[in-house]
Amino acid sequence: MNLTQRISGCGMKSLLIALLLPLAACSPRVSQDASKTDAPAAASAPFAVSSSISTASASSSSTTSVPEESDEATEHSGEPQVAPAAKANNEGSQSGPRIKGIALGQTAEQVHEALVALLPVGSACQASPDAARVVCEGIPQRLQGAFAFESGRLTAFKFYSYLSSVAFGRMSFNDFTNNFMNAYGIARMEPAQDNPMFSQYLRYRDDSGWEAGIYPDNTFYVKSVATASQQAKSFN
Repeated sequence: MNLTQRISGCGMKSLLIALLLPLAACSPRVSQDASKTDAPAAASAPFAVSSSISTASASSSSTTSVPEESDEATEHSGEPQVAPAAKANNEGSQSGPRIKGIALGQTAEQVHEALVALLPVGSACQASPDAARVVCEGIPQRLQGAFAFESGRLTAFKFYSYLSSVAFGRMSFNDFTNNFMNAYGIARMEPAQDNPMFSQYLRYRDDSGWEAGIYPDNTFYVKSVATASQQAKSFN
């Protein structure tokens, strides 16, 4: 190898070393920058997990309410929930619609008299002496009428499907609802569902202190509720 080749080889080595030194110096900085870039992603991971848990809990709570639903037969098969939400207005006076001679505020004697007049002679349905219920023999659901009293006055009553047909005749839900509203001066009824276990129904609440509801099988109820002024006092 001649002198020119040796000098040329040394020059190439020097050039490579000169190029590699800056790259080596840059590599720690690149590594640090990469770790800085990755850090926010790692920090944000817990928030993403937390968010998914929150969403799962919300969907879980909405899902768990679904199994509580039951069919209409189950709703109307047991003891009815007709306990009054409030005392009848002007205790001793009647309020709400008068249905087949029965109205909120009546005494047990008045309700019993109306039930005896309503039920045909020889009917399978009989009213209890205290007017607390109507029981019909020979049908799957014996309990067909429920009546709640407070301080001797009627505060809520409910006619189940069969008793409703005895009182008004058999008809479709739409026909029954329209006739019910027309007969008792109810201008509107809105869909409601107080408990996911029970089916939806139509409800009307009057500011004077009573409420009526109709279920798809023509079961209906009337009960005393707080008046508009009584409700307003709760916010004073």
